[in-house]
Amino acid sequence: MKQNPIENWISTDKRLNELIIEIELTDKTLTEKAEMVFDKLSELYEIPRMPTDVLEDEFDDDFDGVTDQRSLFEEHALIKYLADENEDPRGMVLSAAFHLLNDYRVDLFQVAEKEFGKNIPEKCKIGIKGEGHNGEVVFPQNESISWFDLGCKIMKQIN
Repeated sequence: MKQNPIENWISTDKRLNELIIEIELTDKTLTEKAEMVFDKLSELYEIPRMPTDVLEDEFDDDFDGVTDQRSLFEEHALIKYLADENEDPRGMVLSAAFHLLNDYRVDLFQVAEKEFGKNIPEKCKIGIKGEGHNGEVVFPQNESISWFDLGCKIMKQIN
């Protein structure tokens, strides 16, 4: 049986394994532990924490001004949006970090499809508001106000 790539990462990366053990030994809630993992993984692996931490020179090869790089905040919020309600919050943070370190990205069309089904609006906007571990995906066209007024830290447009 093939090992889960995240389990493999945990078992082969000594720094990560030690970090997880350190956090698990605390008497914090699962959500508090996830917040700790979020901050510590960002620091340990030098992953951009928030969209403002993504360097401007990390653009894609198309020179269209759209960055392929995502922050941990963005990837985590997208994973959390797609996840089941009872998903372990620590695992979602680990998944987001793993994605970014291995050049995986959540497919924005999958996010839009969860919200709109097969009726994805033209120029669909996906915003993410919040801070750190508490990012939340929103769809400005559903709210009838701008992504900025919704408090979004970043907004992506698809199709």
